[in-house]
Amino acid sequence: MKFSTKVQIPPSATVTINSIAQQKKLAGERIFNLSAGEPMMNTAQYLEKAVQDAMQNGRTLYPPVAGLLDLREKASQWMNTNYKTNYTAKNTLITCGGKFGIYLSLQALLNDDDEVIIIAPYWVSYPSMVSLFGGKPVIITTEENNQWKIKPEDIQQACTEKTKMLILNNASNPTGTLYTKEELMLILKVAKEKNIIVLSDEVYSGLTYDAKTYTSCASLEKDNDNLIVIQSCSKNFGMTGWRVGFVFGSENLIKMLTKIQGQSITGTSIISQYAAIAAIEQSEKITAEIQQEMQSRRDIFTFTFNELFRANVSQPQSSLYHFIPLSAFGIKNNDDIAFCEQVLTNANIALVPGSAFGCAGYIRTSFGANKNELIDSIQALASHLGFSA
Repeated sequence: MKFSTKVQIPPSATVTINSIAQQKKLAGERIFNLSAGEPMMNTAQYLEKAVQDAMQNGRTLYPPVAGLLDLREKASQWMNTNYKTNYTAKNTLITCGGKFGIYLSLQALLNDDDEVIIIAPYWVSYPSMVSLFGGKPVIITTEENNQWKIKPEDIQQACTEKTKMLILNNASNPTGTLYTKEELMLILKVAKEKNIIVLSDEVYSGLTYDAKTYTSCASLEKDNDNLIVIQSCSKNFGMTGWRVGFVFGSENLIKMLTKIQGQSITGTSIISQYAAIAAIEQSEKITAEIQQEMQSRRDIFTFTFNELFRANVSQPQSSLYHFIPLSAFGIKNNDDIAFCEQVLTNANIALVPGSAFGCAGYIRTSFGANKNELIDSIQALASHLGFSA
């Protein structure tokens, strides 16, 4: 069987490593999983009740392709209330996770050889998704000593006559970088001047720490047809396995994405949508609980890591990750892939190599697990690498 050249892409590194870790766990091995990008918390009771009520009342048939109207209305209002945007249900699509929202948007907009600017370190799926639809990823590298941030002049220099889109991930996976309102305004100004689409991946907007304020691009560009915002229940409400995401954009965009979704997955699980309605209705409470718990886990991770490794790893401002140089582990080379393979094989510790995010010589660790698991994992890693307590 001969496959399309467009699907000659690597598998997701994070999914692959997490899958290996889960397989080892099922085989009865003790796994220290610092790779999974999810806030590991129990499902809230009011989500369980919403699902039970929906099933008991027979609300289990096909949902509308664009999503339940009630959920679209509540999701747009949630954005407007929390991030000072100007959306309605007509600007809102419900998808099976923010990831598929990005996938749909790229599928709808890219033609062969369209260039898409991607900021490294980047989320692992961006380049592959762009390539799937014939686009060309154009990578702009950022530096740790500049907080991993892009500058407006970087975008100007990267733009050509083929540039179609900029993918902006704020707050960032894997670095935890958080852009200020002023920085976003300058980025959007350049994008408008160059007439390029901005796809703003904002799925970690609810996970910002130390009283940092989150600014959505949509609060700065309320009437911009060239702006797409991706949101998700996964991180904001701790609903990773429910697979509910949102795309916010112009009415024309939402109509097109709805048509594509209708010809592909049909729609998002109706049971998951009822759970999402309940989550949004309790969003202020649930997001605050998750944010507080994840900040506490971040602090425990940072303190324990720095103490055991005698390092000086800084606190990320957002998301669920530390992006750590190999030197902090006592490793003198930049072969992050070999390092991750070695610790997973020999010590059952799951980490993600920075190369998967376009930045060799670094490791992404997650602090999504509970505090005891984080401490045990860091201690196991330190012991394996010869660091004494």
